Amino acid sequence: MSSANTPVVVIVPGAFGTPQGFERLLPYLTRAGYATHPGSYPSCNPSDPAKVSSPQDIAFLRENVLLPLLNDHGKDVVIVAHSYGGVVAGGAAKGLAKGTRRAQGQYTGIIGLIYVAGNITLDGESLFSAVGGAYPPFIKVNKPSQGLAVIEPAMEILYNDCDRALEPELDKLMQPHGLRAFETPATAPAWAESTFDGRRAYVRTLDDCCNPSSLQGLWLEKSKVEWEVVDFKTGHMPFVSQPRALAEQIIKFIDGFIAK
Repeated sequence: MSSANTPVVVIVPGAFGTPQGFERLLPYLTRAGYATHPGSYPSCNPSDPAKVSSPQDIAFLRENVLLPLLNDHGKDVVIVAHSYGGVVAGGAAKGLAKGTRRAQGQYTGIIGLIYVAGNITLDGESLFSAVGGAYPPFIKVNKPSQGLAVIEPAMEILYNDCDRALEPELDKLMQPHGLRAFETPATAPAWAESTFDGRRAYVRTLDDCCNPSSLQGLWLEKSKVEWEVVDFKTGHMPFVSQPRALAEQIIKFIDGFIAK
C-alpha cells in the first residue's frame, strides 16, 4: 500500500493522560508505515474545570482533529482510543465511517475503531454512570483544586505491570482532569452504527487495576454490537508496559479493516 493511501492513526488518550504517554508505542507504528496524530481534548488539565464537559471534548476532537484530517488532508483515519478516550472518540466519530461518507460522495473516512481498555458509554450516559455511579477510591476528587481530580497511587493503579524505575518519568505524564467531563452525558457513539460492523476492535487488559477486565466485559456486552476482542495480560497502560506487542496488535486490526 502506498503511503498516500495509508490511514492516519489518531491516538486519543485516556483521562489524566496526554499524547506524550504514547511515545513508546509510536516508533513501532512509524516503522510499519503508519503516521500518527494526537487526539487531545480540553478537559485534561483545564484552566477552568467548571466549563469542561464530555460533549465539549467530543466536539473538539471531531472539529479540530478528525474533520481536518478527513476533509483538508484527504486522509483515511483509524482511531486508537484509551480508557476515557473511548467516550470522546466514540462520539466524535459518529457519522464519519468511510462507508457512510462514501455514500455522501466523500472519499475519505474512519475505517476502524480500536479501543484499549476503552470506556464504552451509551447515548446520554456519563462515564460516572458507566462505572457504577461512584468514584473508585483511587480517584481523588477536588484535588489539586476544586473541580479537578487525580489518580493516586498512579504507579499501583495505572502502571502496576511497569518497571518501578520508571515511576518519576511516568508521574510527569499524568495530569489533573476536569470532573465534569466524567459527569456530563456523552453524545451518541459511532460504534453503534452498522457502518462500523466488522470495524470495531477492543484490547481487554486482564490485569487492569483501573478498569477491571470484568467491567470492560460488561461494557462490551451492553454495547450490543460485535467487537473483535483480544486479551492482553497487562495493566491499564499496555502502550507503556508492552508497546511492541500492542503496536503489532493494532497493525493486525488495521490490516483487517483495510482488507474489508
